[in-house]
Amino acid sequence: MQLELSSKRARKLIREHGLSEEEIQQIVASARINLATFDPEYRTNVTQIAEDLQKSRPTIYGWADRAIAATIHSLRNIRTGRPPKERERTNGAEG
Repeated sequence: MQLELSSKRARKLIREHGLSEEEIQQIVASARINLATFDPEYRTNVTQIAEDLQKSRPTIYGWADRAIAATIHSLRNIRTGRPPKERERTNGAEG
């Protein structure tokens, strides 16, 4: 699997997370499988991905399943909007 990693965002994420080439390949493979699962217009060949990475199809699907589970967990736990401002006390007294 040949990857193009010249984008500024890719370089930033690789640097920030200390990603290895193998980890990047796992991320890309997982993303492709998950896109193919949920986006009917996106097509991918799991057998080809598995062969390119010298892994089994169950391994590739396992990566994708763990990645989607992490994504779901993350999305469900994102706080939306701005945090509430702390109310100022007019009289300075507590309680």
